[in-house]
Amino acid sequence: MTHSFRIYPAVAAVFLFAGPAFAQRASENVVATAEDAFGSSIGNESIGLYSSTDARGFSPKDAGNMRIEGLYYDQQGSFGFTNQITRSTTMRVGLTAQSYPFPAPTGIADFRLRLPGAKTVTSASAYYGPYSAYGAQADVESPIVAGKLSGFLSVAGGQKELDFHSVFYYVDYAGLVRFTPTDRTEVIAFAQRSNASKGESGPAIFTAGAFLPPLYDRTEIFGPRFDQERHRKQNNYGLIARGGVTDAWRLQAGLFHSVNDLENDWQVFYRDVQPNGIGDVVIRSRPAPLLASTSGEVRASGVFTENERRHTVHFAFRGRVGERLFGADQNASAGRAALGATYEFPKPVFTFGPQSRDEVRHGTAGASYVGFWSGVGEVSAGVQKAFYRREVDYPGRASVETRTNPWLYNATLAAYVTPDLTFYAGYTRGLEDSGIAPENAANPGEALDASLTKQIDAGLRYKMGTKATLVLGVFEVKKPYFDRDAINVFTRVGALSHRGVELSLSGEPIEGLKIVAGSMLLKARVSGFTVNQGLIAEVPPGRTPGTVRLNANYGPKAWRGFSISGQVNYEDGQFANRLNTLRVKSLTTVDLGARYNFRLYDTLASVRFDVQNLTDEYVWTVNGASGQFNPSPARRYIMRLAADF
Repeated sequence: MTHSFRIYPAVAAVFLFAGPAFAQRASENVVATAEDAFGSSIGNESIGLYSSTDARGFSPKDAGNMRIEGLYYDQQGSFGFTNQITRSTTMRVGLTAQSYPFPAPTGIADFRLRLPGAKTVTSASAYYGPYSAYGAQADVESPIVAGKLSGFLSVAGGQKELDFHSVFYYVDYAGLVRFTPTDRTEVIAFAQRSNASKGESGPAIFTAGAFLPPLYDRTEIFGPRFDQERHRKQNNYGLIARGGVTDAWRLQAGLFHSVNDLENDWQVFYRDVQPNGIGDVVIRSRPAPLLASTSGEVRASGVFTENERRHTVHFAFRGRVGERLFGADQNASAGRAALGATYEFPKPVFTFGPQSRDEVRHGTAGASYVGFWSGVGEVSAGVQKAFYRREVDYPGRASVETRTNPWLYNATLAAYVTPDLTFYAGYTRGLEDSGIAPENAANPGEALDASLTKQIDAGLRYKMGTKATLVLGVFEVKKPYFDRDAINVFTRVGALSHRGVELSLSGEPIEGLKIVAGSMLLKARVSGFTVNQGLIAEVPPGRTPGTVRLNANYGPKAWRGFSISGQVNYEDGQFANRLNTLRVKSLTTVDLGARYNFRLYDTLASVRFDVQNLTDEYVWTVNGASGQFNPSPARRYIMRLAADF
């Protein structure tokens, strides 16, 4: 793909208006506001050890551990919410999950909505990069009836280019209405629609043995050229109502609907790639898969105070009803070709059979207690009863049904040893989704059985005066382990344990300098029959044994709105195959950035420039479930403009 810099009208439009300034998009800075290094995001900025797709070596999204304003939400599709509708995301693990109602072993990604306030604010933003991506966004929030009703609207569009060779064009819409009939109650309704069409998509790479693919130009999309145009519609709707019933009791409820509808689905595979980079090229297509889910939660919370002690009780029911169409994949051979080479190929014509249908019903009823004693500590305990049923209808054969109704429980304890030192510990038992079989398995797209998971963690927090906060923790997470068996069916083959140490250091050692640093050491091990028989090794592929994240932002007042930022990322080498005979190299990248916050008449504006992977490091990464190889992202440049008026 040709990379050329162009000035788009939307970039200039950011600065065409003036009005009363109220900080929103222009002042967003995740490093400046982050409280720890465990994972947070604001707007389009994200930092930390963990995210909604990776926490302690697992995926909270795949496990079903997503929350909106603290309420259960079942996300469908890969992208979910954009920053149009959400203001921030916080990862709830370890200390940040203490006293959180009904925590989860894999961690929780907690989204906060972009709620309109009492002022009218219009925001415009535009970006160029990474690679040749570009786009613009306009938001407006305003009171409709003063003190009672307010609204928010957003529209965005442009071209995105992802690190793993995928280019698509998008138009996103979002809207939110907030109704506050009294000082103690509010109702929030929102909708978000994303329409994307993909122009180009890069291949999935698999080698023929225990060796890495050769390097190629990772900034270019290659392979057989044919019309891969496909469309995706992703919709998210939600309704939240919350308020005080009495002085002590508060009721909140959320109902959400998420739909991911993909049309004209194509994927190019390079299989059995040799050391010289030549492999068998296979084009796969399938009828349009559909993922839809209706989910939500109802919770009643009571707070009772006696002197320096506070008691909180929660009674909640959460559940989801999901439906998914999958399967009927068809493959066509496109011959043999080398990685990096592009050639013309006639568009394959497929005749699809019927798809499989996957339906899930999942509900959980629970009660929780949280006790807080000022200056002493806090304790929590909860119990839940889960009801889970999954039925899969396969064409031409009997349906398969799975049921499980386990008891789940959790308990945490935090002791305030001194005003600056806190020790904590916790135990959580949960029922989580196990994801779906990867594309190279004999049962691609097939849903895996729900898993009982367990987590134990403990640690300390030490406040170094007003300058910094240190959090040090240890954890162990246990789950069933899924992999391809002797006949290439992706199924449960053993037990998996993730033991680790995590560290967070955040603070402002000198005026204007904010540092957020984190590190995780992970020991992942598999046990069971397949390990004992030598079919797989005890270390699962794709797990990173060591991770370091260091973020810094420096912008003293004397610089008058100018600041610089930097990020150092280190990921230790990981095993790249199931027998542990191949390992990929470690990766260290450096990102640098600068931003300038200023006023143009009465408008608050910002311009930001970032360089990611400054030294253009190039190593391979591997998907642990499928064994697919991906190159690390190349050096890339991003410029963003934003204004609030």
